[in-house]
Amino acid sequence: MTLRSLRLLLLATLIVAVASHAVAQSSRATIRGIVVDQTGARLADVQISVLREDTNETRRTISDGQGNFAFAELAAARYSIEARRAGFTVYRHRTQLAVGQELWLEPELTVTATFAVTTGGADAMLPLLEKNSPAMTTLIEQEQVANLPLDGRNFLELALLSPGTTPAPQGSASSVRGDFAFSTNGAREDFNNFVLDGVHNIDPKLNTPAVRPPVDGILEFEVATSTYDASFGRNGGGQVNVLTRSGSNRFTGSLYEFGRSGALNGRNHFAPEDVEDPEYTRHQFGAAFGGPLARAEEILTRCRVAGRSSNPLGVVNEESRDHPDILVCGPSRLPLDEFWKRGAEFG
Repeated sequence: MTLRSLRLLLLATLIVAVASHAVAQSSRATIRGIVVDQTGARLADVQISVLREDTNETRRTISDGQGNFAFAELAAARYSIEARRAGFTVYRHRTQLAVGQELWLEPELTVTATFAVTTGGADAMLPLLEKNSPAMTTLIEQEQVANLPLDGRNFLELALLSPGTTPAPQGSASSVRGDFAFSTNGAREDFNNFVLDGVHNIDPKLNTPAVRPPVDGILEFEVATSTYDASFGRNGGGQVNVLTRSGSNRFTGSLYEFGRSGALNGRNHFAPEDVEDPEYTRHQFGAAFGGPLARAEEILTRCRVAGRSSNPLGVVNEESRDHPDILVCGPSRLPLDEFWKRGAEFG
């Protein structure tokens, strides 16, 4: 074997290893099931489509000889599902998929000579009990992320809503640094694993999240505390699976500021009269914007958050960070240089 061949072999091995590791921890959902007729017999060759309602992205498949079908790697969103075959009624159903969810469906088609539509009942919402996985998980939905109060707008604080989680004790490595951390089922605070959109999100030195998107950039996240499957490895504590927001076919945005001023605070009743009130001023502000670059083809989302604060010691801290500028959902028909040029117009 020549040196060039050896290099190519090593490069291919490295790519396969990295790719398999990256896709092992997926933040995507799955829809699978069996198509049957009114007698319970399985139906083959049924055309099944799944439409993502906010982007009009559609995926299609055909049930196999046993009536089985599956849609893997679906983003968390609201979907419309349709199953049809000539000579049978059309089945339609709407559902909301969460991060990492596995949804099982059994569409029932009835023989008919005329066009008719059957539904799968009321719109399916997120189940209170996940029957397709033994994992103990807690889903923190977007409404909770956006509306529950957060100190410093650090969404990871909501992980404490999961059973088995406790804040880091005083004097621990994270609390000394002034960072937020938590323990899961008695494990060390640095035994947790963090995944962002299916990719490891770990600071290798401190074993804390390397990237913390702003609240406006979070769609939802899931905290798995025990009996999770082998796709979540590396650490034996909790598994935090975060899914960021993507754009849709309509323009949306938000603008905010959270402020605290010492002028609005009451005076400390126990402070001596000749001592001035300590200065504590904090401003945290930001904006988020999302929408289509080309309708139903290229989608973008952009978030920016910044802050300025001063504490009683007179130290002024400033921070400013961006959340991923452009997330593409659906086929792109633009040259790469033109795509980034059009993205810059919005950013």
